[in-house]
Amino acid sequence: MGRVARTNERALVQNAGEGHLLGILPESRAVLCIPITYGDSLLGVLNVESREENAFSSQDVLIMSTLADLLATALHNAFVFQKLQQQSITDGLTGIKTRRFFWEALSSEWKRASRSGRPFSVVLIDLDKFKEVNDTFGHLEGDLVLARVGRLLEQRCRQSNVVARYGGDEFIILMPETGVDQAQALAERLRLWLAQDAMLAEHAITGSFGVASFPAHGFSAEDIIRVADAGMYSAKHAGGNRVSMAEEFGDGEQVAAQRQQLSTYIEGFLQREQAGTDDLEELASTLRRLCGDGDDCNVHVLKESIEALARAAESREFHAAGHGDMVGRYAELIGRALALPPDEIVELAYAARVHDVGKIFVPERIVTKAGTLTEQDYAQMKMHARMGAEIVGTIPGSLMLQKAVEHHHEAFDGSGYPNGLRGEEIPLWGRILALADAFVNMTTERSFAAAKTTEQALAEIEKLSGTRYDGMLVRVLLRQLKTGKTPSLGD
Repeated sequence: MGRVARTNERALVQNAGEGHLLGILPESRAVLCIPITYGDSLLGVLNVESREENAFSSQDVLIMSTLADLLATALHNAFVFQKLQQQSITDGLTGIKTRRFFWEALSSEWKRASRSGRPFSVVLIDLDKFKEVNDTFGHLEGDLVLARVGRLLEQRCRQSNVVARYGGDEFIILMPETGVDQAQALAERLRLWLAQDAMLAEHAITGSFGVASFPAHGFSAEDIIRVADAGMYSAKHAGGNRVSMAEEFGDGEQVAAQRQQLSTYIEGFLQREQAGTDDLEELASTLRRLCGDGDDCNVHVLKESIEALARAAESREFHAAGHGDMVGRYAELIGRALALPPDEIVELAYAARVHDVGKIFVPERIVTKAGTLTEQDYAQMKMHARMGAEIVGTIPGSLMLQKAVEHHHEAFDGSGYPNGLRGEEIPLWGRILALADAFVNMTTERSFAAAKTTEQALAEIEKLSGTRYDGMLVRVLLRQLKTGKTPSLGD
């Protein structure tokens, strides 16, 4: 094998004496050794040995040579694919991960954390005085600075962390299994490494760091990024070269305490094996108690907590991640077309995002079932509408939200649930959610049905106009989609 690898020439030994053939098998008497080459590159060696003498016919040699050629092509393609894949997730200048790769990693980590209740943190870094380097020394020197910062951050971070270039002179780090205090300490150490580096010190380059943690600073990936961004700007405005943690919504110790209490409770609640109806009563009363009464209740933090529960419920279903967000976008599209007041549109979109929060109480074996539900399973599934309404009802002044969630499975002809309401007996927001929810379900790959095209989904909805869905709302949705106003998660 060594000789073949050095000379790149095939070797065939048919009748070696005992102990004379230095092969892989000690008792080998025959060996066929073929270089695996693509162009001028040696990719490996195909080695076939036998305990019998004269084991390889000319036909065997031809077949093995053909196999070596096929292996060479397959290996070359695999290496090319691996290289292209690496290039697609690696920033060409700094050698660290790209923004796109970071968001995919963040999405995966958020799903894991939502299910387990475990924390993660994000650190966002903006370089201080970087523009002066480009203006004074040119972009080539600026590129060297960026590459140096990227190397320092990756070298000094834990292997489990994801270090990425977020923008021009912005970097971002995902820290799994890391709480608030630990993330702040790690960010402080990274700040010192940048500040003490000789090359960066020549150009007076330091970093402004913003830190945010799940679930202490928010219950969605977007919330965590916003809070980290706010912290980074806070550090920037304070003169740079510091680590800051900004509370995005509200100031003061009381608000921070409410947020922490709610996040801790939600963490524990999500770790329960299976929540039942008794847990619903406990959940509702605890949310009311932790939020506080009247003006003391931070409604935004409470809404955030309920949205976290809804996202956790989504994560238990196949292909359901982001379902509430998409329903919210179509509900908002319909609401705008109806010229609803702006504050109502905001509330309608929120109702859409949390409309399935009650599924957190439906057994996982039911929500993940690929086949048809039994009557007993379906009866349990139908309970999620009322349970969700009870959870949303913990929000002060939420009657319209509550009714929207409770009645989003009512049908225009009275055949829906939970109350069998008919026509305009069904609240307007409930009718809007029913239509938006159905359209998103039809156009999404499900465990029990393939996704329909937009045209197929609209055709099916038109057939059910006036029976299952409000005919007026169906016409509104058709008109909006035919004019090209299709919302997406990227909007």
